[in-house]
Amino acid sequence: MKEANLKLVDQIMTALQGVIDPELQVDVVNLGLIYGIDIEGDQAIVKMTLTISGCPLSTYLQDHIQKAVLSVNGINSCEVKLVWYPVWSPERMTKAAKKQLGMLEGEKSTEEVGESSNEEKVIDFSVPIKKLAEEYPDFVQIMYECGFTRIKIPGLLKTVGRVMTVPLGAQAMKLDLNKIKQAFEDKGYKVIE
Repeated sequence: MKEANLKLVDQIMTALQGVIDPELQVDVVNLGLIYGIDIEGDQAIVKMTLTISGCPLSTYLQDHIQKAVLSVNGINSCEVKLVWYPVWSPERMTKAAKKQLGMLEGEKSTEEVGESSNEEKVIDFSVPIKKLAEEYPDFVQIMYECGFTRIKIPGLLKTVGRVMTVPLGAQAMKLDLNKIKQAFEDKGYKVIE
């Protein structure tokens, strides 16, 4: 790749750091969603993926990616190519993204939370929903009843569920976190936020 193109790719990556995934509140670069950028003349071709296939935010992200890329001097057109291989996983995220989402050491595990009381069920909303679903058999159904209908999409817990917390999900779905907390308390849980 020509040196001028390398400089453009670097400028594009910098611009893409301003494109925030509204569900996770982390930019697409640090999430590891950008798989490659090719420059052909004054056109940029951005290869990207999504955290899950069928993500309702794909059009939103593509539009914002195009705007960011077109803001770079020397780029007059942008094509966004959605690719599904290699499949996205949280391992693609940068350390900064993992830290922002509370995935690094120091995070309480559901086992530690569960051991804190033998009689009452304690649930920590700062723990990723995949861990909560594994720990509590009724978690998915309670979340579904609260309006998190996408929680039953096959593969969601194994992908975005590894990083999504209840408060982040509530914010993304525009649901009242206090009502979700109340739903868990009604089922006998003590909620930690």
